Amino acid sequence: MEELQSRVAEFGRLTIKERLLQRFIRARNVVGKNWRGVLAANDPFFNTKLGNDYLTSVAQSVSDHSRGNVDRIERVTIALEKMAGISSRPIV
Repeated sequence: MEELQSRVAEFGRLTIKERLLQRFIRARNVVGKNWRGVLAANDPFFNTKLGNDYLTSVAQSVSDHSRGNVDRIERVTIALEKMAGISSRPIV
């Protein structure tokens, strides 16, 4: 989080990817440690090989912002927010 705050101070705002990752982290914290299992149990897509690849990609992008496709992050974030009971808002 400190890295993101320093980027805001330096550049004046976060990228769409960074904002999605913040939302993902918030929703992940609400759902809990078994967030992958919750998504796989409630959304058939995430119970597939491709869906699991999405989950892995997004999890890795939290620690390394250069990883992860923004569309994958968006799909996982919106699904996770739904499981967490968080109202999704426009990405841009």
